[in-house]
Amino acid sequence: MHFGRERFAPLAGMALAAVALNACHPASRSPADTRAATLRVGFGQVSSEGFGALARNLAVENLARLGDDGRPQPVLALNWTASPDGRVLTVTLRPNVKFHDGSPLTADIVAAALTVTLPNAMGPAASDLESVTALGSQQVVIRLRRPTPFLLDSLEAGVPKPGSPLMGTGPFAVSDPNSPGELRASADYYGGRPEIDRVVMQSFPSVRAAWAEMLRNRLDMLYEVGTDALDSLETSKQITVFTFIRRYQYVIVLNPKTETLRSPGVRRALNVAIDRDALIRDALNGHGVASNGLVWLHHYALGKNSPTFQFDLRSAAAALDRSSASAPAHKLRFTCLVPADPVAERIALVVQRQLNDVGIEMAVEQASMDQIMAAIRTQRFEAAFAQVISGPSLLRPYQMWHSKGFFNMNNPAIDTALDRVRYADSDDAYRGAVTSFQQAMVDDPPAIFLAWIEQARAVSKRFVVPQAEAGRDILSTLRLWKPADNKRQSSQN
Repeated sequence: MHFGRERFAPLAGMALAAVALNACHPASRSPADTRAATLRVGFGQVSSEGFGALARNLAVENLARLGDDGRPQPVLALNWTASPDGRVLTVTLRPNVKFHDGSPLTADIVAAALTVTLPNAMGPAASDLESVTALGSQQVVIRLRRPTPFLLDSLEAGVPKPGSPLMGTGPFAVSDPNSPGELRASADYYGGRPEIDRVVMQSFPSVRAAWAEMLRNRLDMLYEVGTDALDSLETSKQITVFTFIRRYQYVIVLNPKTETLRSPGVRRALNVAIDRDALIRDALNGHGVASNGLVWLHHYALGKNSPTFQFDLRSAAAALDRSSASAPAHKLRFTCLVPADPVAERIALVVQRQLNDVGIEMAVEQASMDQIMAAIRTQRFEAAFAQVISGPSLLRPYQMWHSKGFFNMNNPAIDTALDRVRYADSDDAYRGAVTSFQQAMVDDPPAIFLAWIEQARAVSKRFVVPQAEAGRDILSTLRLWKPADNKRQSSQN
């Protein structure tokens, strides 16, 4: 395996989620800019865990991040090189980087952090990892038992200071690790001190309640805007709405161990019976992108002629008749577990109606997320609605859909295709493996693939928001945001 080829070149440049970096220092502040700029972020029904996730994304950086095309790009890593046999990766660290407590980022600290975070990032592929050690003060050596492209994908694992999971090297530092609802600008950030001094997070009973506070000038940003409110917010003269496609998609997971859904032909027919464009229009108000599998839609290795599902009711009905000789299509019934969420319920009802057009009865049963997760873990379900991370790398689908992964599908065709991706030793082999994986999704689908999720954030025009690179969340540029009037002011708290 050769990391130096196209697939593995160190490129300059998560849900999941690292803050994008810019080596240029921001413009110097004028003497008049003396008042602190505070960004107040409103969440609808978020827990302290949700605050912690955003705090980690802003405070803890990674060795690399994954670009929208699935290729790794250096962040804390300056570059990396691989041994001829692909079993040793030497990572050179960016110089002059400090943690929020002022201590330097060293190879010893990074090696200690990766010893903990890298196995979690690699998931089932962690068995390929042999060791992580420091080489001098600025290099980290990662050794593999067997070379795999998943190693570079997993370099997006966070690098917190050992023993302090919310202390990192990012542009913002968590004020209180026990209550991660507030962050402050890091004065020693190597890319330049952020223009915003404080980020304060507040939770509300609903997005509607947070939106009302924003209209009263008590919030500066809505962390997430639902599709129901998106169109009305886009007409506001006070707010700018920024949308992006998440690396997650809506799917209905199908259990092939049940009698009704055991046949690959039946599961193929279920996918062919779905008019995804109509579903996005009717259930998501036009906000989403049709999905035909588990490969991220912008991944560079996904060929233009990769196999997909084509909506065709006649073909779906015929396939069901062929695959269900003992149970004709008009008698095919199964139950789908759906969380008590308005968007999930709308999607499920549209799917239910579309499947009914080919004589399939999909009963919708409401369940809590805990109940759905338990049903999937124990395989005591027929179908379940889920939001599943599927990009931008192939490591994520491997973690979810391989038999050693979360869904435990025990599907030999999918396992074989994913193992080909895991051990591809050249760019051509990697591209071929990705195509094989997509073909396995079409031949023996483990789910009904519906739509990639569009997410929106709303920001007051009191702030100037630099455009993120194509396909990325605007939070990746947060350290470059600044008050629109160019004064160090924001709302009063």
